[in-house]
Amino acid sequence: MKFRTRSDKDRKISINWDRINIYASRWKPNTEFEVEIKRFQQTTLASKNQRAFYFGYVLPPFMDELGYDKEEGVLFHHQLKVTYFQHDPAFKIKQDTRGIWRGVPSVFSLDPDMGDEKRRGFIDWVIRKAAENGVYIEDTE
Repeated sequence: MKFRTRSDKDRKISINWDRINIYASRWKPNTEFEVEIKRFQQTTLASKNQRAFYFGYVLPPFMDELGYDKEEGVLFHHQLKVTYFQHDPAFKIKQDTRGIWRGVPSVFSLDPDMGDEKRRGFIDWVIRKAAENGVYIEDTE
């Protein structure tokens, strides 16, 4: 079950527990559930289309060619972002003492530093990298 709610002026969230309990009644008593609350982030239609193109048509054949498993998609995408954006002065990407990259931007969010032009540049760069590795990706975006 997924739903949206909004906090009030006192920063409290109102939840329709009757609706949730009806949904939960489908399972046996004492069933465990995982509940997550995260802030909603609006995306633009262009961002949604670019995201669908990137994760649906660009990454899978590139990962297959390099021998990555489907489950490694997030890791592969993260490393591509680090490689592409680490020299961009708009982003302060650095490795911490444990070797974890910090400050890596989210490409498909509404980050003010990540406009359509930079997003498109990243996707084009990934397509070129795939081509360097023998993977032809038709730009149907």
